[in-house]
Amino acid sequence: MNIELLKENLEQLKKRPNSSKGTIDQIENWLAGSHLLQRLRINPFYVAGDLVKNIKEITSEFLYGVKAGTFDLHWDIHCPHCNMITEEFKDLAGASEISFCPMCDREFNIDLLDRVEVTFSLNKEIENPKLRPVCAPPPVIQNKLQLVTPLCCTESEILTLENGRYRYCCPLTLAKGILKVEGEATADLQEIKLTQLQGKHFDKKELVIRPGKVKIELTNQGHNLSGLILYLDELPDELTLEQLPLRLSGIQLIHHPDYKQLFGEQALSERERVKIRAITIMFTDITGSTRMYETLGDTKAYNIVRDHFEIFFESVEQCGGKVIKTIGDAVMASFISNEQAIGAAAAAAASFRKYNSNRPQQEWIRVKIGIHRGTALLVNLNNAIDYFGSTVNKAARIQNLSKSDEVSFSQEVYEDPQFLTALTATGVSEIQKRAEDLKGIQGAQVAYTARINTESVIALSAGGVAKIS
Repeated sequence: MNIELLKENLEQLKKRPNSSKGTIDQIENWLAGSHLLQRLRINPFYVAGDLVKNIKEITSEFLYGVKAGTFDLHWDIHCPHCNMITEEFKDLAGASEISFCPMCDREFNIDLLDRVEVTFSLNKEIENPKLRPVCAPPPVIQNKLQLVTPLCCTESEILTLENGRYRYCCPLTLAKGILKVEGEATADLQEIKLTQLQGKHFDKKELVIRPGKVKIELTNQGHNLSGLILYLDELPDELTLEQLPLRLSGIQLIHHPDYKQLFGEQALSERERVKIRAITIMFTDITGSTRMYETLGDTKAYNIVRDHFEIFFESVEQCGGKVIKTIGDAVMASFISNEQAIGAAAAAAASFRKYNSNRPQQEWIRVKIGIHRGTALLVNLNNAIDYFGSTVNKAARIQNLSKSDEVSFSQEVYEDPQFLTALTATGVSEIQKRAEDLKGIQGAQVAYTARINTESVIALSAGGVAKIS
């Protein structure tokens, strides 16, 4: 690592207006105490340590560092079964729908929420280790061994193994094999000698030993660096986010305000679409806009609509959301959580109330809002990020259930306890449950409508519906 060049680049980052010098120092201190394998893929949460609340600022400084040439940005695709990094794309234009894990010999769909992790590395002018990225197996896989062996060196470790079928592999070289532990236990120390050859191979692809103590030895003859991990060959059908270390997902990066500012021109290829397991979609619209144009005239009404956009955009971005597009007087936005969505709705409602307080009634901005959460496809529409699927359609239909100053939301959103807590904090004067036929959606759909009123807060219970008349 070129320490002098790194320090020079970080000092330049500190000169940026509104930079967080303390955060840049935190990044520098982490780099100084890190080892090579950690720097292959820098997880911002590891840099944050116990200060997870600073993750947004840390990510910001990394993004500005990418733009300045200090860091490189990676969109790493993880196998849902073993969590190995199967491939990466440099930006959204390189994203694909499907990936393949050579360790598990399985194909899987890419998901920007669950399977795409955003990491950083030092620019190659500062450090170029010429190694493929690696990540340690999550605790649920129960790795039994971890050896790291430089070229022309031998490393070993003694461990005790019980009956079972184990997988041994090197995440750096993609070499792999199967170890069968079977038969009666032995008190003798058994020995396994493996050699990392050039390419993706060990010298032995299958081994058999008895239960008991074993010395596993790895000699590296083919790569600058090789390694060995060992775990039971019983991988989960799908690792959940709760089973994985904290990490910055692809969908989180897309919603980061500085990503939009610095890399907002990036979009998916027109031929590709990427699944998102869960995303919260919000639609908003001005009520009475046609009458406003007729009463006030096109110019004045248009300026009021522009004010409405500015207020809504600011509320969405302050709450961690992303404005996807405008459709006439309507706004479509996405959020990582339902909690963020209702926070944005409440912030916008408060701003509109303030805006209206100094104007005659015919110039008031009054909006209706709809929120739904579910699976969606991230697509390219007019060289910009957009969403497609039934979740989007349902969110738009649910918005039509609202009247002025109301927010309607689906059963899926209502069942989220964090959403109910956030809704309580915003203040509501009424919440009603209803079953409605929504255009284009089969069967009656359960939905809820609330009137946000920050001057009157009522307690909501996750077990029922509160209604105040």
